Amino acid sequence: MNRSKSIVKQASFLAIAGILVRIIGLLYRSPLKNMITSEGIGYYSTAYNIYALILLISSYSIPTAISKLISEKLALNQYNNVQKILKCSFIYICAVGGGAAIVAFILAPFIVTKNSVLALRVLCPTIFLSGLLGVLRGYFQAHQTTIYTSISQILEQIFNAIVSVGAAYLFIQPYISTGGSQMASIGAAGGALGTGAGVLIGLIYMTLMFIRHKNNDIIENEPDRHEDSYKTIFKMILNIVTPIIVATCIYNLVSTIDMYLYYFATNCQNMNSIQVASNYGVYSGEYIVLQNVPVALASAMSTASIPAISSSWVTKDIKMTIKNIRFGIRITMMILIPAAIGIAVLAFPIIGIIFPQEETIQLSTTLLIFGSPAIVFYGLSTLSNGILQALGEVKMPLKNTAKALIYHVVIVILLLFLTPLGLYSLMIGNCTYALQVCFLNQKALRKKLHYKQEIRRTYILPILASIIMGIIVAICYYGLFALTHKVFIPLIIAVIVGIIVYFTIIFFFYADHPEELNAIPYINKILYKLKKH
Repeated sequence: MNRSKSIVKQASFLAIAGILVRIIGLLYRSPLKNMITSEGIGYYSTAYNIYALILLISSYSIPTAISKLISEKLALNQYNNVQKILKCSFIYICAVGGGAAIVAFILAPFIVTKNSVLALRVLCPTIFLSGLLGVLRGYFQAHQTTIYTSISQILEQIFNAIVSVGAAYLFIQPYISTGGSQMASIGAAGGALGTGAGVLIGLIYMTLMFIRHKNNDIIENEPDRHEDSYKTIFKMILNIVTPIIVATCIYNLVSTIDMYLYYFATNCQNMNSIQVASNYGVYSGEYIVLQNVPVALASAMSTASIPAISSSWVTKDIKMTIKNIRFGIRITMMILIPAAIGIAVLAFPIIGIIFPQEETIQLSTTLLIFGSPAIVFYGLSTLSNGILQALGEVKMPLKNTAKALIYHVVIVILLLFLTPLGLYSLMIGNCTYALQVCFLNQKALRKKLHYKQEIRRTYILPILASIIMGIIVAICYYGLFALTHKVFIPLIIAVIVGIIVYFTIIFFFYADHPEELNAIPYINKILYKLKKH
């Protein structure tokens, strides 16, 4: 259970970093928008979307691939191969990431609007730098430590925020008197500069950590038992990177397809274009954004699990592999199920604080309440994608997401054209798409390992505890709101009460299985103190 405890501990570092990064991102967007105006944000977003797409294709999957390959070689004591994988990875990034950056810089005027060209060109070097950063993050994750990745993510976002706002302020000074599109375009470039500065700081930090630890694999370990050729290693990298890239593209393509389907359907129904754009903005900019916050835990658990599962799998320790899988899924569900129910119960005050626009608050609240199951489904599908990749089944998530996407398109089209649900069709499709991926991935795991997830402690007990928690949280918040007519303080109190209630019930439910609770970092100390009292 020590290894399982380590997985959760490493995942917790990434999850905390992910939440902090999202909070910092929300905080700096407001002053940036005030300076460069909504028009400037539009130019920045256009450039950033193209940048994100190129990054996804060129180097997004590098940390996962490096983590899997190096963890396998470490498990087999093939330390020279670790060094070779690093060299090959850096060569791959220089070729693919560097090439993508140069091509994007040259083609910028042809792939974005005129006023977004400068912002995209400022972002181009970041494509290359992000690839290098991804290699180093994958290296440390393979050593089953995510603390350096977590710190680098936080440093990256802090410098991103500081430089984005600072550079935008400096860039627009000569154009303040005239204003207009030129000021917005220059301001967008300033905002884009922050993204590159953040990645550069993260890369410098990770490089220093790498220099500090790079000799450990050679000096402190026994000689290699086997050494692969560079050709073999390049082939391994490509065989892992390519299907992960395609699977990730398809997995994230659903939101883009939904957008086009929704606009097409509403256009056919002659709906008001401004209202349609506003509604979709609520769906994508509020519901989806809030849904993704707790899903960050599953992404962290997936990242932390891959090295441990890959190591036990390559050494043919099937028992440990199954234990790591079962434990990772169980802990993820133990957190995401109450998160989904809590967000549904407190949807109105959450939306009221973060997105307080009166004209859209009812719509976004309804979406969040009924769409909250997607938090659980996306969390489980994200984790199971990572598990399959760790087991060497890198093509399976690609097949499953592609199959689920076909059914998803059919479902959404039928709902949009044959029902009066409108925007809620996308919310339903969002839930059913992730649920399909969950089902297909679980089916693949059963076939691969004859593995079947235990139901009672994984799903039923957390659901029961979450329902009880939800009822108490609702009474707590709405009772305090009726007394104070305030939102923020009652919401904070209700969240704290909910956490205490939920874990108290979980401690009771898991009394017969303390070894599972003890594997969660710091829980063993809490249990010891409770028993003492």
